[in-house]
Amino acid sequence: MTTGQPVTSSKDFDPEIYLRILIATCKSDRSNSEPEIRFVRSKAHQLGLDFDQYWESTDKSFTMAHQKVSRLTALTILKDSVLLATLDRNYTLQEKERIFTYAEKLDLPRSDVDALHEWIEAYQQLKRRWQALVDGRVG
Repeated sequence: MTTGQPVTSSKDFDPEIYLRILIATCKSDRSNSEPEIRFVRSKAHQLGLDFDQYWESTDKSFTMAHQKVSRLTALTILKDSVLLATLDRNYTLQEKERIFTYAEKLDLPRSDVDALHEWIEAYQQLKRRWQALVDGRVG
């Protein structure tokens, strides 16, 4: 059961690890498109963290020990990582591998990550259908 509070206000949410995971995911794609960087910058701003400092100090090979966080926190981290990785519509093998590695460190089974991928695809389809409706491309 959720309280309506954003996961980022949870006591077990670690904003630094969250941001470093997003940055490492972004950097794992050599092209680092502007929408991906804007996405991470926006998340840093929402958390009150200095994007430039974290961007400079986080390598694409950022790793972490197993983290004890809530299931909601772990899924939020991975959801945002997958959303980030798919912004440029080029979800690379390196990005996928990084996300599966983080899932393991966050104690999420691969089946949860697979379900998350399916959810994100359905979400993105709904966004495209909405835009088509707004653009008048739906009869």
